[in-house]
Formats: sequence, C-alpha cells, structure tokens
Amino acid sequence: MAHRRKALPRILFALLTAVLGVPALTPPVAAQVSIVPDRVDGGGTRTFAFRFANERADTKATRLELVFPRTPPVAYVKVDPAPGWTATVRPRPLNPPIEVGGKVVREAADALVVEGGAVAPRQFEQFLVTMGPLPADGRLPFEATQTFANGLVAHWNQTTSPAPVISFGPGLVAPAAEPAGQQPVPAAGDATAPADQAAQSTGGPPLALLWAAFGLALAVIAVAGYRAHRRRLRAPAAEPEPERTEVGVE
Repeated sequence: MAHRRKALPRILFALLTAVLGVPALTPPVAAQVSIVPDRVDGGGTRTFAFRFANERADTKATRLELVFPRTPPVAYVKVDPAPGWTATVRPRPLNPPIEVGGKVVREAADALVVEGGAVAPRQFEQFLVTMGPLPADGRLPFEATQTFANGLVAHWNQTTSPAPVISFGPGLVAPAAEPAGQQPVPAAGDATAPADQAAQSTGGPPLALLWAAFGLALAVIAVAGYRAHRRRLRAPAAEPEPERTEVGVE
C-alpha cells in the first residue's frame, strides 16, 4: 500500500509535466505572405502588393526574406518606400546573360529583404513591389523566411508548406490591390478575407487551439486526481478497537 501511495503522486506529476509541455511541442503559427494579385496575364512589368503578416499573438515580426526562383529570372525589382522599413534587392549574376527587349541583362533578382520595422501581433504590413519582365505563362514561386522579435525564425517553401506564388497566363483575372498600411489580419476562411489570403493560410491557429484545449483538459484531470489523493492521505484512518481481556476472579 505504501508503494502505491508513493507511486501515484509520481504518475500524476509526470502526467502534469507532459501536459504542460504540449504547448512547447506545438509548432508556432506559421508565417504568412500573400501577394495581390496572385494571378495575372503574363508579360511586361507589373506592380504587386506583398502582404507581410504576423499571425502570432506574443511577439512582433521584424524581418522578411523572399527568395526568387532561379527560373524564370526576374531582372527588374523595385520596392516603394514604406515608413520605418528598409527594402533591399539582392542580385545574382546570369550566366549566360539573357536578352530582354533588345537589351542584354546580366543580373536577376535573387532575394528581397525587408527589415528595420515591426509588424504587431495579428497585423500585417504591405509593400508595393514592381517586377518585370514577367513570364508569359507559368508560375513564380517564392521561398520565405520570417524573423520575429523574440528570436524565432520561420521558413517555408513550395514543398514543405504553403508559400507565396504568382501564376501567369492569358485571361487570368487580376484583383485590385488594397491601399498600403497596417490592418487586422483576416481570420483564415473568413468570407470577407481576400481569396489569396485564404489560399495562403496554413491552418495553424485551429490546430494550436485544439492542442491548448486538450492540454488544459488533461491538466485539470491531473490536478484534480492529485488533490483527491492528498485528501485521502490526510483523512485519519479508523483506529482498531482494543481487544477485550476478561479477568476472572477465582
């Protein structure tokens, strides 16, 4: 019995520790970048709105790096100024060079980095990016790395998780970009959210909420079981009745 009394608190403590560790094992809410428009007629030069969102609730987002695909190369990238932010376009050499519009192009965009500012929790910052020449058809997929103020770094690409992509082709509708500025991030699946944001959502928040609810339920069970066990230990045990000894008088 004594062994069982010692083992039960250990089991409850282990269960409680495992439950409290669930949030640490739950992956952070995925980073998000959406592009408006994300479907356009190909060719020429066009301006896009790149939305840098922070879906976390506990820290600010401070840096975004977008890596351009090797093919097709994009020779010209220009970012409109945004208050508090610095935008840098990192080039890469083209070997062999390509000819575009009668001109020889020897460099293409390798990556776009925006940093120096901060996106508050559940907000997004919008950057207007002009690019060209664009392919006549096909896709322009990006890899993205998002850095947060608490040191967390999230990376995603086309194979491991949803990442931003622009599709090109004749007859594709191009929705108008909204004005720049910080606005609340629409919830995933919200009927009022733009179609591109719904497509880029990774479904992180619902999964995190389910894990949190599950962990809270297990924590309540563990604490209630431990308290019941302590009460049983404190309850005084019934003392056995003393044996009666009859004394006879001879």
